[in-house]
Amino acid sequence: MKAKIFASFLIAIMLALSVVNAAPTGASVEAGSQERGQEGSAGTVTTEGGNITRVNISAYIITGKWAGFWGNVSGDIRLADSSGNVFYKWTISDATGGVVYACTNTVSDWSSTNIVPLYATDTALPSSLKEGSDSFNFTFTQQETFTSPTLTINNVNYTTTYQNSNPGSDFKTYALKSNNNNALIWAGKIKEDTSSFKGSTVTADYQILAGITSTPTTTFYFYLELP
Repeated sequence: MKAKIFASFLIAIMLALSVVNAAPTGASVEAGSQERGQEGSAGTVTTEGGNITRVNISAYIITGKWAGFWGNVSGDIRLADSSGNVFYKWTISDATGGVVYACTNTVSDWSSTNIVPLYATDTALPSSLKEGSDSFNFTFTQQETFTSPTLTINNVNYTTTYQNSNPGSDFKTYALKSNNNNALIWAGKIKEDTSSFKGSTVTADYQILAGITSTPTTTFYFYLELP
């Protein structure tokens, strides 16, 4: 009888160990100062009556539809009780392969049946992000399989943010949504200590391009999935 009990206990442990990596967890954040680009001032041309002048015009506009998040990532895996007392802790020295999620609502279910691709035709996408030259459709122009330590989702739209003022960096943002929580999810792949948009001397672990869904402000909920 003892042998049967021990065998059942051993099987239970083996089944527990076979469970996949932990799903994304709510992450604490330490926000720095917010920065905003400055639009250019008006140029001038002085002329007089009777003159015809060729004037080539260029300008840039600061988008009101998208926000950017970037920074470093740290975390660990731990065994702890309900009061947060740590029984054992595993330090993660390199978070590459993990994902930072910026969500427009809390997400209660991180299963692959609930987390699905977000498309330009989706009713979950606000009309403001469907219009204009900086619309979702003109931003998330590439598609591939999104993979994380716990998720594999096919046909996900993504874009890459700038690196050292050049397009096509290693920082990818994927467009996802949570069916059950009515949340848009902007998922940033972690590439630890990579040159950021600020230049080669300023590194970051992630950069996320996130859509603004309400005015004047949108609140984002951050989750972290570690490798």
